[in-house]
Amino acid sequence: MEIRRLETSERQSAIGLLDGWERPDGPRARDSLRREIEADPNLAERNVWVAADRGEVLGCVQIFPRRLRVLGHGIPSGGLGNLFVRRDHRGSGMASRLVECAATAMRERGMELAVAFTSRRGLLQRLGWRTWTSHRSILRRAEQRNPERTEAAARPAIEFVPLDRHRERALAALKAIHSAYSGSRNGTVVRDDQLWETSIELADRSTEEFLVARREGLAVAYARAVLLDEGLTVTELGRFEDGSQALARLLAQMLEARPDDPFACAGRGSKELRSFVVLPTFDDIGLTVGLEHEGVTSHPFDDDSGMIRCLDVSALAARLDVELLPAEDEASFLKRILPPEGFVFWPADRF
Repeated sequence: MEIRRLETSERQSAIGLLDGWERPDGPRARDSLRREIEADPNLAERNVWVAADRGEVLGCVQIFPRRLRVLGHGIPSGGLGNLFVRRDHRGSGMASRLVECAATAMRERGMELAVAFTSRRGLLQRLGWRTWTSHRSILRRAEQRNPERTEAAARPAIEFVPLDRHRERALAALKAIHSAYSGSRNGTVVRDDQLWETSIELADRSTEEFLVARREGLAVAYARAVLLDEGLTVTELGRFEDGSQALARLLAQMLEARPDDPFACAGRGSKELRSFVVLPTFDDIGLTVGLEHEGVTSHPFDDDSGMIRCLDVSALAARLDVELLPAEDEASFLKRILPPEGFVFWPADRF
């Protein structure tokens, strides 16, 4: 058995491993994930490591080259994803070897941070990764609406429309909102044209709700959501400075049942599916206040699926122009420059 980079002839074999991926939502979730992998330009040979025996692919792991925002800088980073080992080869150390090969490759390519989102925390912890617990929220409609909520007649008209990915102006507005909102938040991904193209290409209306809030015809906020294991989950959001209430109303609208709901499936109707929505970490006081005005309650919870490993602490400190303190180890340095409670990552950026 050998650990090496993926060969071109093995691409479909690596993708085929996904058919053995145990997913709570069954075939629908596997099909969606498989489509994303097949459409992802990062599934290039140089970004995928496989465990193979006599030409048969037994396991794989993928590197997602990214630049993460830290203290206003775009840090060369690598997302670790699609770590999978065939069931009959688990427990052999194959997963650890795949992770270490990927980490070595990231370091050699000048990546200073590695990030993963996984339930296999024990494996990564043994390899030097650290859990980066973030704070997420569950939104629900309040049983009793806020009596101070502004009457509808006095509120500015907001319309919610699906993203028109074929209109250049609509995409330009979306990018402007993303730049304004995500650009100041640690942990968000710096998107180049290719990442934007991939992100929009994967916004399949049958599996994702991508809504834009417009006021007087101008886009001021947006949010996108998918149906994941835990329920309806917002994977990204954004607003202009004056769009907090528009974004709050958009999220509240996602909690409304609707006919012909594309997320509805056997045994789970629209009302049940939209009884709550899960938000990623967001540090936005204006949005929090706006949600209260919309009669939406927020229930915070800890998410410990995020993990970080510093691949080159000296290079990272030099890039940020931040000095390492005496006796400061890697973990302490990371918590100082990238505190977990302020780590904002949009799941739409996919690791």
